[in-house]
Amino acid sequence: MPYSLAKKLIASTAATLVIITLAATAFMGAIYQWEPELLFRQEMLRNADRIGDSMRFDASGRLSKVALSPKMQLLYEALKLDSIYRILDDQGVVLLASDGVMLPLFAAGTQFDPQSAATTDLVLSRSGLRLHVFTKAVSLKKKTFYIQVARSERMHQAIISSDSASFMAASGIAALIAILVFTVVVWFTFNRALRPLRVASDAASRIESSSLDFRLSTAAMPAELVPLIDAFNKALGRLELGYRQQQEFLATVAHELKTPLALIRGQIELDGVADRALLLKDVDLMARQVHQLLHLAEVSDRKNFVFEQLDARAVTRRAVEHLGRLADRLGVFILCNAAPEKVLIMADSGALFVLVKNLLENALHHSPAGTGVLITVAPDCISVRDHGKGIAEDNLPRLFKRFWRGENRRDEGAGLGLSICQEIAVAHDWRLIVHHDRDPGAEFVVVFR
Repeated sequence: MPYSLAKKLIASTAATLVIITLAATAFMGAIYQWEPELLFRQEMLRNADRIGDSMRFDASGRLSKVALSPKMQLLYEALKLDSIYRILDDQGVVLLASDGVMLPLFAAGTQFDPQSAATTDLVLSRSGLRLHVFTKAVSLKKKTFYIQVARSERMHQAIISSDSASFMAASGIAALIAILVFTVVVWFTFNRALRPLRVASDAASRIESSSLDFRLSTAAMPAELVPLIDAFNKALGRLELGYRQQQEFLATVAHELKTPLALIRGQIELDGVADRALLLKDVDLMARQVHQLLHLAEVSDRKNFVFEQLDARAVTRRAVEHLGRLADRLGVFILCNAAPEKVLIMADSGALFVLVKNLLENALHHSPAGTGVLITVAPDCISVRDHGKGIAEDNLPRLFKRFWRGENRRDEGAGLGLSICQEIAVAHDWRLIVHHDRDPGAEFVVVFR
């Protein structure tokens, strides 16, 4: 059963979002569990920044008050033992204190130095409580002030426990909402993006043999789908061309067979005075045409070939022997020039035989009596050259067209021999080259790849 691309994309993206959320939650949980001091320090330094932003000065430039937010102000007023801040000048003199004690926070038995305090975190015992003290230097009004913030350990533990549970719950709810919202958005977006493809699919389903000239439009198509539509249109073009060629081929075959059939019928209707030799000639002509049609149908499908390593010289010799009697009847001799060693190639033995035979037969029929045909077998090619009148420049485009016959040909062939050669060469990925202006004659070269 085919899977839904939209469902697969949504499921994959949702799973990715869940994994990222769980990873982020696990990371924050690990920080809360094993490195709480890191978060604690960052939070206390942010409190120091808020206090620095809330410092207010009078007209003479002296610190007059700290305008904290109501929430922070309540925190420092209600929990004077657990949460404290003090603001010092550059000499370490306390200018303002949340608990009213105008002394800096420093370890007993030491000399307070505001600069060194700004680089060292302290843990003090005060009124039976352990206080974590952080000092930060700020520059305001071209003066340096030192802001000390302190929080008791019991308050810190309570906040950590509460924040951890709240964070986990909030993360779970946020992840669930994000997944639901994302799924809905992706679903509608994906359906909208695939709408042109569904339109193209509906249009393609209406294409029939009578409408092969129809092409799918790439207008309003996403850029990712345009190559697919273009490839489909090109495939339609090839199908249309093949269909047209097939129709033309069938019409030509019907025309080619109609004439000898009419002649045979006319001979039979002569009430027993039919020319037996003429009838046999017409039957032989039809048999030859049918035989070549079968050859053409066979070589047009690559699946009919059996590729194996073979010696091109041996196949060529068989073709030469096969046409020996035809050459004698036409008064044309065959010269074979083969390489001294085996010419091993990957090919279908029967197809190569037909290719060489057709080229050689074509050369024999175009060579005047008393002349010769030269066939050469080299490691990279096979060439067949006749000594006839050559091929006119105007006839080159029609040379491999089915049922086309050269004007200098001496037989009544069906005009399919060279078409069959071309099909065999294409199936083997060979090149069939024509040198039409040899003096005298023409040369056909099959180049192996």
